[in-house]
Amino acid sequence: MTADGIKWHPVVDVLKYGPEKARHATELLGREPLHADFLALGIEPDGTAHSEGNQLVTVGLDRIGKLITGQSSTAFTAAQGIVGVGSSSTAYAAGQTALSGDGSTTTAYYQIADAAPSATNGVISANCSYQSANANFAWNEWCWVIATSTITAGGTLASVGTDPVMLNRKVQSLGTKVSGSIWTLSATITLS
Repeated sequence: MTADGIKWHPVVDVLKYGPEKARHATELLGREPLHADFLALGIEPDGTAHSEGNQLVTVGLDRIGKLITGQSSTAFTAAQGIVGVGSSSTAYAAGQTALSGDGSTTTAYYQIADAAPSATNGVISANCSYQSANANFAWNEWCWVIATSTITAGGTLASVGTDPVMLNRKVQSLGTKVSGSIWTLSATITLS
């Protein structure tokens, strides 16, 4: 007898634009760029980091189950999809409800994704660009979050929106972001 199951396979690439490229793109656009802007301008990142895999947390599994059964209508959308990064390398635990760096903008930062996530044939993708003044610390963890109401970026998950629920968490060193740089966390999760 075999068991059926769903495989959750995240892949993350962090595209790192240093202060010079970030400043150049900002001058061209008249505002700080997002991931799509760098692509449109043909500006290549100064470096990248790659990560595969992570684990769902208990509250995230609960939210996914409620979405499937219609007990929740709040999904990972352009208005409610949040990406978080943090500085803590504390090991993953299923009972975690926020990044371990949660509590300060110098150790964690949660913000809305750049645009509506895409979902096609079990592949979910979202990009989140962290501007020059935000998330300037060692990136050692990341997550996806669903929340309701207006999303306000910040370092404490409980204050970014109403009823925020962390879906997953990954611990891995992705580098240290410095002031003036713009980094995009590009995540793709494949369900199979």
